[in-house]
Amino acid sequence: MKKYINHVKKYIAVEILSDILCTVFAAFIPVLHKELFDSLADGRLSRIPAIIAAFILLQGLSCMCTYLCMVYAWKKAIKYEATLKKDFISALLNKEEKSFYAHSTSDYISLQGNDITALEQDYLQPWTDVLRSINMFVIYAVVIIVYVDWRIALAIILSSFLVTAGPKITGKIVSDKRMQYQNQIAEYVNCITDLLSGYKLVNRFTRANLLRVHEKALDTTANRRFDYGKSKTVSLSVNDAAIKIIQIVSFICACVLLLNGEISIGAGVATFSYVSSFISPLESILYDVNAIQSTDEVRKKFLSILNSGIRKELPAPRAVETGISLRDVDYRNGAFHMRIDRLDFEKGKKYAVVGGNGCGKSTLLRLIMQYLQPDSGRITLDGKAICTIDPSACISCIDQNEYIYRAGLLDNVTIFDSYPNAGLQIWDGFWHKNKTEKNADCQKMSGGEKQLIAFLRVAARDTPIVLMDEPFAAMDVVNTEKVQDYLLHSKEMEDKTVIIVTHDVSEETLAKYDAVVWADSFRVTDAT
Repeated sequence: MKKYINHVKKYIAVEILSDILCTVFAAFIPVLHKELFDSLADGRLSRIPAIIAAFILLQGLSCMCTYLCMVYAWKKAIKYEATLKKDFISALLNKEEKSFYAHSTSDYISLQGNDITALEQDYLQPWTDVLRSINMFVIYAVVIIVYVDWRIALAIILSSFLVTAGPKITGKIVSDKRMQYQNQIAEYVNCITDLLSGYKLVNRFTRANLLRVHEKALDTTANRRFDYGKSKTVSLSVNDAAIKIIQIVSFICACVLLLNGEISIGAGVATFSYVSSFISPLESILYDVNAIQSTDEVRKKFLSILNSGIRKELPAPRAVETGISLRDVDYRNGAFHMRIDRLDFEKGKKYAVVGGNGCGKSTLLRLIMQYLQPDSGRITLDGKAICTIDPSACISCIDQNEYIYRAGLLDNVTIFDSYPNAGLQIWDGFWHKNKTEKNADCQKMSGGEKQLIAFLRVAARDTPIVLMDEPFAAMDVVNTEKVQDYLLHSKEMEDKTVIIVTHDVSEETLAKYDAVVWADSFRVTDAT
């Protein structure tokens, strides 16, 4: 995490410098208390106006430094959290598919929304507070030694070191319980996402059971939070007991010195003020060390996701010379087994992939795109192993549930201007809605309109190979015929390889393709 602390080190420096000045001003307040009582005891009343003036000045300067310290604490926190979130999303979007899908989307959302904020609040800020508390501790120790009594300072310091063992005892327990709670939050987000995504299944018969599923997940999350809260309470109670020990030791020490006449009444009053001043940074240190330790697992998880499975920069050919070939490809997933002895997709040809449910039609496309990895065999593009290149420059792939962003048509088709050369003239032939509706939220559009947007993405990318999984399932007949005719017979697609998974096995439809791939055995026949 040092990299991210370096991003905000200038804010930390100003925050700590302001806090040091504030602490110096505050540390002399008890000295003024001592001078006030001693002046009254000695009858030196003429000094009281100067003491009052000094008290007002110190309080004013302390307020100014406190304000500056808090402003830069906010700047530091916001910059740190924003940098973490920026790098986290950047790492996710640069991951290999296998690594990305090792965690659920809701797990990533939970980490982005909760855990990263926790790292700012319970890691960065506590570390800063520890530094500030150490400064306070040192400053108050020096002032007590110089202006009060070194024996009192020694008693407070020694007892303070003894009680710092508390966080070591309880920190690991709190960290484990916190991680269990954070993991359960991710599971709860999964549950909510699942239930709300299946809203159309809610009716008078299912509602009670769906609510029961939610309540079970909610109760588990509440129990995990209570376990975490209970461990944290034990930790804080241990810390509180430690603080009470310091109060007792300093009180006894001051009483003994007062009874023996070794310190003045003013020094005794100042001692009790300094005990309170010492307790504040010690309480902060004990609490902050526990907070830092409680984020151990969160930091490990964050850094693991951030640094693992990053996609390597591979050659990205834009042109295709011959096509795609599969040789002796085996893929297993549980009971599912798929075997392809020999399969070729030649440049410029149009293929229909047909077959029964579960025979491997969609899996074929995912293997070509490297979303899945074969257990054995070889998949090549122009004779080069497809695993050694980045196919995104020459292959576009969409399915019947292609994701649509909560954005307008232009942003969805060009993926936020990723394909700026996409000509808008093609839209006029396929998109008949009022042009002003192109800025509407595309997620609210019908299934057929979303599939039309997916097709327009293909046109915008203009890759030499196009893979499509049931691209017409939700389209009306008119748009299906127009899109299919464009993909199979238009001048723009003449030299492009098109591979379409379809359930439409009518002779009329299959006759439009150059060849048919029968996925039951992965044999290829001439469509005519």
